[in-house]
Amino acid sequence: MRRYTKPRTASWLDLTRAFPVKSAGCLLLLALSLGASAGAKSHDQESARLAVRVAASPADVTEAVKEVTQDQIIHGTYSYEKERILYGAHSAESAHVFGQWKGQGTAYYKVAEKVLSPRYFKDSEDIGTISVRYIVQDAGPTSTILQIDAVFVDARTVHHPSMGNVESSEYAAIQEHLRSIQAKRVEVEQGFRKAEAAAPSPSLPPSPSPLVQPAALNVATVPPVTVAEMQKRLEDLRHQVELRVKDPGAQLKAAPFHSAATLETVPAQSEVLIRIVSPYWYGVETDDGHHGWIHHSQLEALP
Repeated sequence: MRRYTKPRTASWLDLTRAFPVKSAGCLLLLALSLGASAGAKSHDQESARLAVRVAASPADVTEAVKEVTQDQIIHGTYSYEKERILYGAHSAESAHVFGQWKGQGTAYYKVAEKVLSPRYFKDSEDIGTISVRYIVQDAGPTSTILQIDAVFVDARTVHHPSMGNVESSEYAAIQEHLRSIQAKRVEVEQGFRKAEAAAPSPSLPPSPSPLVQPAALNVATVPPVTVAEMQKRLEDLRHQVELRVKDPGAQLKAAPFHSAATLETVPAQSEVLIRIVSPYWYGVETDDGHHGWIHHSQLEALP
């Protein structure tokens, strides 16, 4: 007679071996834990949970999380062997299964409805909804605590806790977006440094002649400067170093060429400060302090 052995509950080490998370500068804070069956405990008690300290600013991590909530994929699970990517997800303001978040940080959500028996959720054998929650918590200028957990609720409102694969896969997707965000910033900074070294500065009015020593000063040869004249000189200078975006707006590029990544669209009639001049592109600073490149054809002189 074969001896019955009770299945062993998956440990944090089992899960990290099965679904490794690769990240430079990231420290695992909390273990992945699995609780008992659904219905008897709250979701926070029964689910797998991933929490990490990310070596990146809260703003960058928040941007990466928002991009992942909008990618229409629940990473790390699927319903059919031939289709191992589960599409149909969407970002959400909340998820009923988690309740209202009252802890530190900000919660973001991604939900996929009408999912049939998704893999890597405990005992999932029905149609239902997958909900993923991301908690972003400020831990300093260059450090962020990120928490991710997921649960599948079937048509009978039975909760099926995640086995950890969804959380680690969602985190891997966030890392990819985070690397892209940081790479764009480096590209912009390098572009400015190279352009500043190679391109001339914007033409400015010639510097005034050196001051004459008081003993040799001939008052009769120095015409008085009125307030109106000073204002005109300042206005002329402003027209040389500031331009205005034409209708219907301009694309702020990460580098001075059309195929470069678009950082944002600058609204029409916005004024930009010219920092670098090249034959076809201007390195600019926008009113909100963003830096990038705009093609000269999309700018015009101030009125």
